Amino acid sequence: METMCLDLDRRNNERTDVELWVDAEGDSGSAAHRALDLSLGGLRLDRGVPHPTGTRLMLELRLPDREAALRIEAEVTGAHRDRGCGMRFIGLSRAQRVRLADYLLRCWA
Repeated sequence: METMCLDLDRRNNERTDVELWVDAEGDSGSAAHRALDLSLGGLRLDRGVPHPTGTRLMLELRLPDREAALRIEAEVTGAHRDRGCGMRFIGLSRAQRVRLADYLLRCWA
């Protein structure tokens, strides 16, 4: 049985459709995923991750700005085989928020 569905009611930031590669690393190893949408508060991966809601993972987002991958801690908010896996960013630094915001602004242009 899949874990809980994504809870869209808790979303505080508008998500933007993207196609980014993300490495998700946890206690059981790491795996590459494709991000489907992104906001300053979190993202949605292309498929569920084998972790229960509340699990914290280290993500590496490969933004197309040619800088090093952006390492962000995130928490699983819900996963479903057909809708992907929602994740909430935890403890973003000011520099990380600025870099994400810059990327999102370019997506909207």
